[in-house]
Amino acid sequence: MKWTKISIFSSIENEDVLSFFLTEISNGISVDYSMDIMKDSIDDFHEKFRLNPDDYPETDIRISVYYDETDDVDSKIKEINEFINSNDELINQDSIEVKIETVEESDWENEWKKYFHSFRVSDQFVIVPSWEIDGYEFNDSDKVIRLDPGMAFGTGDHPTTSMCLKFIERIITPKQKIIDVGTGSGILTIGSYLMGARDLTATDIDTLSLKVAKENFELNDTKNVDLRKADLLKNENNYYDVVIANILAHVIEEMIDDSYRVLNNGGHFIASGIIVEKKDSIISQLKNTGFTVLEVLEDNGWVSILSQKG
Repeated sequence: MKWTKISIFSSIENEDVLSFFLTEISNGISVDYSMDIMKDSIDDFHEKFRLNPDDYPETDIRISVYYDETDDVDSKIKEINEFINSNDELINQDSIEVKIETVEESDWENEWKKYFHSFRVSDQFVIVPSWEIDGYEFNDSDKVIRLDPGMAFGTGDHPTTSMCLKFIERIITPKQKIIDVGTGSGILTIGSYLMGARDLTATDIDTLSLKVAKENFELNDTKNVDLRKADLLKNENNYYDVVIANILAHVIEEMIDDSYRVLNNGGHFIASGIIVEKKDSIISQLKNTGFTVLEVLEDNGWVSILSQKG
């Protein structure tokens, strides 16, 4: 199968506006920052990353989306160009560049090898692609997530995923029953497993994501996960101690009531994928539903919220 990769090169100030729009018209996005931006925002950058500058934009950011052969790619390209040309919130519109290329599915693994490298997410979690595992130097306390993301999104390098992993690191205990809604690459389920949880459910509406998650579970020896196709929590009849959802703000809004319904008293809801402009309305909805908001993390315009039932 062939995939069309649409990359938008822009000023970092446009990241939130473009990201929100692109997530509305695709299954997910990838964001690459220039080396200079990463050096300025990450402590001990050279110790944590081994990156080839040629694989990253020379300046500012590159936001990419992918469409397969079943999508009407021409209409997507037209929609993207019209959005860029007409949106008054975007700065330096004339300098925004759109590039289009075709990627063979057989080449996808090599694409990830160019852009995806080992890095530390939190005090304990380290994400290492399988092709770098032999050369990675671990600390005794590291909880290593081996990951081959494939065409599913969720590599841990995006703030929404890394903030979820930080919450997982702090609250997950072995006896809890957990559901990861919209599991994507399976990274948050794997993180929960590494924290000792063994009663795990992972769901996604996308068949390809389920395939990639299954492969990553096997790669990490993450056993006995109930991996299944599902539309959020609409038909969920089981009860859980933790609901994890790293999706999009408008989807989080749809599932707050159902999250409260399927949680045991005292259970936690980790909600991520929220742009900062949606933070207050999401928090208000959580509180109105009966949740207590325990902590809010923000990173580069993205928000993750930890709340509790009861």
